[in-house]
Amino acid sequence: MTAKENMEKIFRHEKPDWIPHLGSEAYGIRDYIVERPIMTTGYDAWGCHWISCADSLNITHPDTSDIKFDDVTQWREKVVFPDLDKIDFTPMEEEAKAFTDRDSRMLQYVSLNGIFERTHILMGFENALCEIITEPEEYGAFLAAIADHKIRLFQKVYDICQPDILVYHDDMAIQTGPYFAPDLYKKYLFPQYKRIVDAAREMGYKYVVHHSCGKVDSLIPDWISCGFDGWDSVMQCNDLVQVKKDFGDRIVFMPGLDTQRILGPKESTRDDIEKMVVEWMEMLAGDGTGLIIDSTVAYSLNPKNEEICLGSIQKHGRAFMDAKKAGKAYHV
Repeated sequence: MTAKENMEKIFRHEKPDWIPHLGSEAYGIRDYIVERPIMTTGYDAWGCHWISCADSLNITHPDTSDIKFDDVTQWREKVVFPDLDKIDFTPMEEEAKAFTDRDSRMLQYVSLNGIFERTHILMGFENALCEIITEPEEYGAFLAAIADHKIRLFQKVYDICQPDILVYHDDMAIQTGPYFAPDLYKKYLFPQYKRIVDAAREMGYKYVVHHSCGKVDSLIPDWISCGFDGWDSVMQCNDLVQVKKDFGDRIVFMPGLDTQRILGPKESTRDDIEKMVVEWMEMLAGDGTGLIIDSTVAYSLNPKNEEICLGSIQKHGRAFMDAKKAGKAYHV
């Protein structure tokens, strides 16, 4: 069985032959539109300035002094949407042509900075949160316009390289809960999400995955209603046991594992990491279904732990599934 066939089984909520590591077993096409500069200070395709952080391997964050406007009613005059016809997608075309093992591995496209994230990158975080409350209809129109742009982009990308998986990034919460009240998500965010998923599916993307950090377990039913096939990030601040119990047959978990307590700290041992890998396999695939372990930037903050973690996934992924298919418990 190929890595692609194994992953197809997981998305169909069948028992795979092994628990895979996404970064090793699928190929990720780069985001050539530049939704954010990677590892360097600079500007994105929207003209927003980003600053790299030397203390975290130059991961970038928005320059909070570079706010384009603070009144959402001004978005039509202030926002310059990237002109997709003027972006050079030739490198993406060349990279897609160089990916020659489509029969054995999936191709995924990761789209950074979703519709909500783009509003607060342009307006500033506090301004965006205030405006969705004080000017909800205008804010909703702004979200819809960004969604229109995203849909055009996803069509462009699909025409070039036909990815199997679209990973849509849009962080929805902090580690204690969502950013704003549920009715605002339901009225203004989720209808746009459904439009994006429906359009992507019509284009030909097989699977659409929502990436969101934070405590978003209360939003999972709505994501499923929008049509998302998977959830990427899957932070430990969520009640993951309950989410697996309630929704494990409808959404695939794609976690970066315990990045904060185990993978981040330099003092974590090989035994700590190996034990964590198996515990997460048991927690999110105890029934033998629904888990693809993702690679995250948090791993790269500690290359030693990243290497140990990858080795642990490869060591236990198949043995774990062999035990589950045989109806046996699995231990490190």
